[in-house]
Amino acid sequence: MNDTGAAFAERIRAHYPEGLTGIFAIGGTRTAYILERRRGYPDPGQIDDYADYAQYTLEQYLRLVALFFELGGTNLIIPPLSYQAFYERGEEYTQIILDHTLLLISEPARRLYERVGADPVFVGIDTLRHLPEGTPFHALGDRLHRFHQEWPARPGRRKVIWEIAPIPLYSFWKAAQVMPPGEQRALAAALESATDMRDMYRALFAYYARAALGVEIPVPHFYVGTNRNGDLKLRSMVPIALLAGGPFRLFYVPYPSLFITRDVLRTILHDLAFGRAPDSKQYDYAGQLSPGWAEAEYERVQALLADPGAIAGLKRGT
Repeated sequence: MNDTGAAFAERIRAHYPEGLTGIFAIGGTRTAYILERRRGYPDPGQIDDYADYAQYTLEQYLRLVALFFELGGTNLIIPPLSYQAFYERGEEYTQIILDHTLLLISEPARRLYERVGADPVFVGIDTLRHLPEGTPFHALGDRLHRFHQEWPARPGRRKVIWEIAPIPLYSFWKAAQVMPPGEQRALAAALESATDMRDMYRALFAYYARAALGVEIPVPHFYVGTNRNGDLKLRSMVPIALLAGGPFRLFYVPYPSLFITRDVLRTILHDLAFGRAPDSKQYDYAGQLSPGWAEAEYERVQALLADPGAIAGLKRGT
């Protein structure tokens, strides 16, 4: 990995001519803020300035967006807000996140979108706009929808796709209402004539991705989450719901996602694109293993079986 940043980005773009598409499920934002800004306080865990916390978080989000594009990415999906967040921590917190979500369309965010040549897209806000008019939820959905309509989107540009309170099943249920009749007929014809399940999936993905996301993207290539406390949640709902297996890769960093550096992201992308040999058509491991390896691996598995704490996904505290 000695190539320069520009050369690495070119290699990534050549490897993914359809456009490298990734998901950054940002986790541990409060912990990141506490470690960066409050570790010297008597009570580091107390966040008494949520405006500063929101500004710090936005800056780090935008930094990661810029890094992704600098390293050759094309489409980036980020789920900053689940619908459950509106109901879990009381009315005061709900108002905070309603206000701070609008930072994604603030002037610093707009400048970043323009600088990296990316169109911002807001996904999942159909849930917010479904709620009664006059509620703060509906108002947030309308504000993001208006911004999306007013943004001067251009074909072929990169995309930053923000998932805001998505319920994928709702978006899929609405597909028949939002997709033009011609596209519905084209999907039906494609499925009727398909003789290969891969063609069936490609047609279905393209249709439902356009219905739920509002834009065309390739099948996502990778997901970056955090397992700093052992938690292995999948936090990006719409694109995950569209997957049907395939070479999709999951990466988990053992610290808050906002700490990801250029070297960390480059390592992930290098491993994703170039870190493994092409898939073999061989259906077993003939000629690849030795008796010594098999015995050692068996002993390793037995040792892990004797240690339930080795299970990935167990929570391990703050």
